[in-house]
Amino acid sequence: MANKHYDINYLQNSRRLLLNLKEHSYTFFQKINSGTIIDLGCGAGNDVIELAKITGKDVKVIGIDHDPVMLQQAKEQSKEVSNVDFILSEAYPLPFGDETISGLRTERVIQHLTNPEQVIGEVSRILKKDCPLVIIETDWSSLSFYTKFVDVQKKVNAYYTDVKINNGFAAAKLVSYLQQNNFRNIQFEIHPFVTDNLKTANELFKIEQMITEAAEKGHIREEDGRAFTDALQKADDGHYFACSVNLVIASCIK
Repeated sequence: MANKHYDINYLQNSRRLLLNLKEHSYTFFQKINSGTIIDLGCGAGNDVIELAKITGKDVKVIGIDHDPVMLQQAKEQSKEVSNVDFILSEAYPLPFGDETISGLRTERVIQHLTNPEQVIGEVSRILKKDCPLVIIETDWSSLSFYTKFVDVQKKVNAYYTDVKINNGFAAAKLVSYLQQNNFRNIQFEIHPFVTDNLKTANELFKIEQMITEAAEKGHIREEDGRAFTDALQKADDGHYFACSVNLVIASCIK
């Protein structure tokens, strides 16, 4: 999960903005009353703690992340929760035996992988039969800002999907990844996220930073980037700013 463009502050801000989506994702695991659940790419551990609360003390919830700084914060804020643990690891390979895990959740991780098929195969290896897998992803190709600079936005979206993010079309490919690994009962949900202010768009998408980067790297002209940024700011100042993106949940069983 190299070349990440997020930190603890980004994850905490996005958690606040996407709280309803996160809470919905926990419900797929609420009937599990024993065994081990994994949150793959757990960041600072908030989702691990919440999963531990809804499943009870007979279920161990393990957060896995490749960032030791994230895991240190996760351990600090989960000191009072007895049924959690955290492991420093990449997404592949995973340090568990075949068919030993009772459920696995992963949020906005597949988009960062250069080997998504291999990781989904590894998840299939460690999950027990009939146990749930839940994947949340951002459909970056759906990111929309409502200005006249449509051609510039297309290029900015291409910067997200083709350059900045390792697997920018991960959301669209989720079903095929799961089918290739023989997952069953695949369900696909689309959850639109809409905001009416530039501050939130920057917190969640780092849109102004991405426009600047795209211009610096020659993916858009600098003057076009400035015009697009100015249009977003004017829309925000005029209280007609609008931005939307789709987040998806793919759920299935082994």
